Amino acid sequence: KNINWCGGVAATTSSVRRHKLRARAAKDANMRHPVLGTICVAGLVALTACAEKDGENVERAIQDVNAVDEANLSDVMLTVADPNEGIAYFKRTLKDNPDRIDIQRGLAVSYVRAKRFTEAVPAWKQVIKHKDSTANDRVDLADAQIRAGLWDDAEKTLDSIP
Repeated sequence: KNINWCGGVAATTSSVRRHKLRARAAKDANMRHPVLGTICVAGLVALTACAEKDGENVERAIQDVNAVDEANLSDVMLTVADPNEGIAYFKRTLKDNPDRIDIQRGLAVSYVRAKRFTEAVPAWKQVIKHKDSTANDRVDLADAQIRAGLWDDAEKTLDSIP
């Protein structure tokens, strides 16, 4: 007989094989839970049967989720994503929503983060043309102008802030 050392104990090859087969069988048995799967499916069917069939509520809920997802994605693009990916995202989103000032700001901030200051200036100018722009937007425009070397324009921008 072949003798193996298994955990400091001498064991025959056949007993080691039996031990491994038992361990594998126990693992496979734990992974199979047909009753649990059946219960989950039955619960899902019961819940969908109880749900309202109102399409308007469903559509409104989907819009709310999309708005939250879009806001979170915008935050990610402004903080941790590569600035050039942020630029691509905000340009694409701005095509679908040209009047959203938060998307316009995101594009302008992304240009500054990417150190593309000459492109940031027109983006910030677009932001300050929006009816919902603030004095902070003008300060950010002046910042981009200074970074682009447009000192005189930055001075005029800062002087225009009430």
